[in-house]
Amino acid sequence: MSERTSAKGKSHETHTHKSSSSNQVLRTITFVLTPFLMLIIFCSLGFIFLSKPAAKIQPYAHMAFAQNIVRPDTSLRTVNKYRDDDAPLLTDTVKNEETEEEHTIIYPYYGDFYATLNCEAAGMNDIPVYCGTANDVLENGAGWYNGSEFIGVEGNVVIAGHNHTYFYNLPNCDVGDKVTLETSYCKLTYEVSERVVFHQSDVSLVSPQKDDRLTMYTCWNNGKLGMSEYRLAIICKLVEREWKEVQTE
Repeated sequence: MSERTSAKGKSHETHTHKSSSSNQVLRTITFVLTPFLMLIIFCSLGFIFLSKPAAKIQPYAHMAFAQNIVRPDTSLRTVNKYRDDDAPLLTDTVKNEETEEEHTIIYPYYGDFYATLNCEAAGMNDIPVYCGTANDVLENGAGWYNGSEFIGVEGNVVIAGHNHTYFYNLPNCDVGDKVTLETSYCKLTYEVSERVVFHQSDVSLVSPQKDDRLTMYTCWNNGKLGMSEYRLAIICKLVEREWKEVQTE
């Protein structure tokens, strides 16, 4: 009888020892993993809550840490990944109905440096304008909307730019300010005539118009930076068109 009791006691001690060891391992794992899991949870929550403010801060950070702007070469042709380097120069002639004079116009390829924009009153100085409005094009300057009239041709010339880079000062344009747009073949002088805020779905301001005008636009957040579904348009009327002598060979 005592032997059975002794065996039962030893079995109970062994079971108790194993149970105690398992609990110790479980406590150790819990002690180690709990802080790690809590850290992951807090980091995830922090990322979620800060993601929206970060999106608002990003344009300002871009301005603060952006490299110095390099102005492009103003020659007729510049390096462009959208076309071959040996692509032919595309030219045409336009005729002045009043003077009967003919002038040469040079059509840009998508991505080409196209013109230089100035509005000194607004602090917009020597802004490079490229052909096209793709994101990589707008990283280098403002972009001529290729659905609008070519620069120098009668109608609505449309130029877009980011409000946190090259068109940061566009809201400073006031009615009456002078704006110049200069290409390798002509120089156009405009006067600001109107400021309009419109929804991005409204295409009326960038559509063809009967009068000679320049329409510049950028994202509009009531003075704040960053993307928006609204746009600020600065509409300018043509004051003077000056033609240049062009070498096409």
